Amino acid sequence: MNNNIVKKVSRKSFDNTFKGEKKTKIFAMIFTLLMILLVIFPLFFIVNTSFKNNQEFYTNIFGLPDTWRFENYERAWVEGKIGMFASNSLIVTVTAVFASVVLAALAGYALSKMYIPHAETIISVLMCLNFVPGVAIYISLYSQLNAFGLGRTLWIMILPYLAWQIPFSTYIYKKFYDSISMEILEAARVDGSNEINTFVKIILPLVQPATATVVVFNFISIWGEYLWASIVSSASTSIRTLPVGLLYFRGEYGIEWGPFAAAICIIVVPLVVVFTYFQKYFIQGLTSGAVKG
Repeated sequence: MNNNIVKKVSRKSFDNTFKGEKKTKIFAMIFTLLMILLVIFPLFFIVNTSFKNNQEFYTNIFGLPDTWRFENYERAWVEGKIGMFASNSLIVTVTAVFASVVLAALAGYALSKMYIPHAETIISVLMCLNFVPGVAIYISLYSQLNAFGLGRTLWIMILPYLAWQIPFSTYIYKKFYDSISMEILEAARVDGSNEINTFVKIILPLVQPATATVVVFNFISIWGEYLWASIVSSASTSIRTLPVGLLYFRGEYGIEWGPFAAAICIIVVPLVVVFTYFQKYFIQGLTSGAVKG
């Protein structure tokens, strides 16, 4: 009789557990679908709108366009000067990201694998700099860069972006370098490899996830930055970047939603390309050494 009771209790416990797991899976599936819709619908709406004129936008806002107006992209590129703004954004972003990767990779390696007194204190100070609000130094920074004659050049954006990205980028690289055994470096040195060859040929290939993480984070941060770009480009329209240029996007009679949406699509494309290219290593970076310590 006791065995029957135990079996019934065990069966009931198993059924309750199974039902609980089933409800959790259903809830997780519904939640995932909702998140997918929240991400996909705005993208669909923007792409769909980019092929409409204003009349179709107001009369059939969610439906497919009657006529697919590919010329909206040409109008956005030429009439809206998105081509010039995209060129500026590309130069600023690629230069700042490339420089931040090089400097952060070298700094992180030095702090991790070379004898530098108080290395942990240095990295802590660098990280504390990230908590200083950018707006607190905008006025003095703008004045100083203008005094150096950089006011109407792209360098007035490149240099601050580079400085703002280095602390966190250095931290990411250092945490990855910390996970690499010193035995690898010692073996390379015994074989006669100098420090530069060891760093370039042995260490850098091992920290590809860190590089991907830094590139993706920095590219997204710089490509979409608006506040500093709007301040420094107020004196010259020739150095406006895409986020600033989009704000001033106007047709002859106000905003034309088709070309405006086409301009947004142009802005989003490089972000999708960069993330897609680095996706594999980026996910590895988020789930490994960069989040340790």
